[in-house]
Amino acid sequence: NFPSFEPLDIQVPNFPADETKGFHQVPFASILFIEKMDFKEEPERGYKRLAWGQPVGLRHTGYVIELQRVVKGPGDFVESLEVICRRADAGEKPKAFIHWVSQPLMCEMRLYQQLFQHKNPEDPAEVPGGFLSDLNPLVFNRTVTLKEDPGKM
Repeated sequence: NFPSFEPLDIQVPNFPADETKGFHQVPFASILFIEKMDFKEEPERGYKRLAWGQPVGLRHTGYVIELQRVVKGPGDFVESLEVICRRADAGEKPKAFIHWVSQPLMCEMRLYQQLFQHKNPEDPAEVPGGFLSDLNPLVFNRTVTLKEDPGKM
């Protein structure tokens, strides 16, 4: 029950803590991607994100989604969620607002561990042997694939 046949353009602040730094447009369509941590079929006590009987707000949209159906694939893994989307009214305030992306761009991120073992590797008092002796022998990088909103490009 998406509110429009065409994707809507949502104004999202570049820096949510400081809206004076501008905005960018993000498409809001009937298919959304949310973080895996933002949904649990059997939530523990105190869980405030999307779950059965627990609607959540979609950040920056003014809309609330409520779970209707969980679609599972092989191995009983959740493949998708079907939700009802409705305009948030003044009387309804969801317990949480979650991040989402629609029509995402795929991007590759490289995550690195800390290069040095100490905070100040050039400080002779902290690292007497110099910064080269302070290299972290366990440094590795990991490449992960993310879905990013196209409004940031």
